[in-house]
Amino acid sequence: MKYKIVPLVTGFKGGKIDPLLLEGHAKRLLDSGVDYLFAMGSTGLGPALSFDERRLCLETLAKFQDRLICQVGSLNLDESVRLAELAKARGAKYISALPPYYFPRVPEDQMVRYFTKISAVHPTLLYNFPLTTGYDVSPSVVKAVNAGGGDIVGVKDTVADVPHMMAFKRELGSDFLVFSGPDAVILPALGSGIDGAVAGSGNYIPRIFAALLQEYQTEKGERLQRSVTSVAKLAQKYGQWSANYSLVRLVKGYDPGDPRPPIFPLSPEDEAKMGSELKEILPGGDSPA
Repeated sequence: MKYKIVPLVTGFKGGKIDPLLLEGHAKRLLDSGVDYLFAMGSTGLGPALSFDERRLCLETLAKFQDRLICQVGSLNLDESVRLAELAKARGAKYISALPPYYFPRVPEDQMVRYFTKISAVHPTLLYNFPLTTGYDVSPSVVKAVNAGGGDIVGVKDTVADVPHMMAFKRELGSDFLVFSGPDAVILPALGSGIDGAVAGSGNYIPRIFAALLQEYQTEKGERLQRSVTSVAKLAQKYGQWSANYSLVRLVKGYDPGDPRPPIFPLSPEDEAKMGSELKEILPGGDSPA
């Protein structure tokens, strides 16, 4: 089985998290064939949330329990640990943690202490995203964490380099979970033997995304990957973090909320332009046919 994981967007209205929109979006994704929800990652604007806002997200999504993965990494270790404890208490399947972004020159021994403290609370997926954190966390860090009492059980590797992903499997064993981050490399990553994917495009084409992970060994899988890649590129053209919200409205027909500044919503004009381009890319909408 290849695990289908969506880093869901966090919906705001008037600059505040709207729990009803967040819960509704999460439920629709799970109903569309998604296995797990990845909350408060970069797609969910997690690093821009206060502790109280992240706690609100967790409490809102807690009803999904073992289908929930909570990103708890932050620049405040005490708050990360408290959020990890809350996620454990609410029955989350895993927690996840980014490195302490903004401090890319943190020595490796301090990085090990950071991840050990968090992962000792609850089984953890390392969230490796060098482009945003300035730190490429290596398998050696994971080994040191687990040898020191931590419990990192897998990684979301947001690097468009399949051999980089497979290095975690090679060095940490076949039971270590490895999930692809970039939308464009899902198919080759699955073919190499990773365990699944965490794809931002799953917010707006969850059925196509789910079908890709089921059909990756067939010719249909190649067509589905092209659809995922094309729509993800369209999002990047208009500003990925903002476009994710607009694409949910355009493809799925419901409102997931808006981003919050410093990530600004697309203008009505840009959303309409993107919608026109989208019709050429996905004339059948979120249909995996």
